[in-house]
Amino acid sequence: MFAPAFSIPAVERLTGTRRLILRPPAAADARAFRELLVDPANRRFDVGGPAASERLELWRAQWARDGLGPWAVSLREQPSLGAIGFGGLSRGMAGGTPALLLEFHFLSDHWGRGYAAEMSLAALGLAFEGLHAGSVQALLGASNTAARKTLERVGLRLTGSVADHPGEAASLLYEINAAQYAALPRQQPEATPFGA
Repeated sequence: MFAPAFSIPAVERLTGTRRLILRPPAAADARAFRELLVDPANRRFDVGGPAASERLELWRAQWARDGLGPWAVSLREQPSLGAIGFGGLSRGMAGGTPALLLEFHFLSDHWGRGYAAEMSLAALGLAFEGLHAGSVQALLGASNTAARKTLERVGLRLTGSVADHPGEAASLLYEINAAQYAALPRQQPEATPFGA
């Protein structure tokens, strides 16, 4: 299985961004995750994989096993809201090949504010500066235009498609490597407008 030489202290040092708190998901995040799952705006972009109801527990298990996984994301200025989304890095497979994968899922009330891009940039910084990864990939459905624009704004490029889930449409494969990341300007990209 995929086992890059991750520096776990690098993961532990990253606890947030200017506007966001990033932490491993906890059992207390189940309510926020259920809200995300039943949100019709989010459901239309589900690309398959593990049953949605199992994902939070899978992410928690990834943290326990790997010391890395998608974060629960909350607002620095409104922590009492709890998790407004989930996302970050995880070890996985893309087209049968081991990969370091980036993903994000936010409650639709928080779309269009740049949170996914801000969290993604933190994850990419962790991947390339802290963990010394060679590349990061992302898989998503072709109809998720706003997420595609977010990935492109943070430097990932469409490299193909992957049919990982039998009977379902192929997912688009986005990627960025260490050299491409090093060439990116160090600024926060504009937010993707809602409905873009």
